[in-house]
Amino acid sequence: GEEEAMAFFWKGDGLWTKTGKAPPGIVNISATLSNEKDENNWTSFILPSRDPYPLPDLVEFGQFLTAALTFTQCLANIKVYVNQTLQLDINKTILESHTIATPKASSWWKNDGALISSSTGMFVLGKGSDLTQTSVQMTVSLRKDVSNPDSAMETSTVRARYASAMVKTKIPPDVEKRIIRVTKKNPPKELTVQIFLDAANHDEDDESLTIKRNTKFNLNKLANIGTKQSMASKITDSFSPTPGSGRIFIGFRTSQ
Repeated sequence: GEEEAMAFFWKGDGLWTKTGKAPPGIVNISATLSNEKDENNWTSFILPSRDPYPLPDLVEFGQFLTAALTFTQCLANIKVYVNQTLQLDINKTILESHTIATPKASSWWKNDGALISSSTGMFVLGKGSDLTQTSVQMTVSLRKDVSNPDSAMETSTVRARYASAMVKTKIPPDVEKRIIRVTKKNPPKELTVQIFLDAANHDEDDESLTIKRNTKFNLNKLANIGTKQSMASKITDSFSPTPGSGRIFIGFRTSQ
């Protein structure tokens, strides 16, 4: 970032680092590779592989990278280059965000308001128990023919909604000890919990398929569709989980 650089390199089986002044064209490596003019001093991560390996399937790789951007706050764009040719571009844009007031009980003797704490009392919504709903747009562009750098890029777009809230924690001492033993860290007193609500496909030019709501979409219907689904839409379709297939994220998508 800026004019500084940190280089990672292998020496035998050890990974070493060096710091110094960034060479020209490295500060914004994406603009350099694309031969574009971009004055933004983005922080660039250049990660050469230790050993040569086959090019991964870009659809599967794109699905993994798109999932990695699900809950990120700062990281919003990933570009994949093969032999200095842009092959995959994933961009996340925040469309809008607003606060949703938590429904209150209609009277003091009724328990018809929103549940703001866990049954064990370990988690309680903070900041006035307000929820924040955020709408984002994920745009995926994928080159149709990896072997042909002049082939066209196909694009697919999906929009999604998230709900988030600040949570205050009250961890029992015995549970806290087990957490510290496993993570080597004290559990946080406050944390942000985010929930993926749903996603809708907004491909106007994608002749293969238009998904009104991914949560209502039956993947078995693909077998009855005569037109071929684009590779880019296969990536955006995987962005929203179908009912019963949601996963827990701890910075990345887990199998839980």
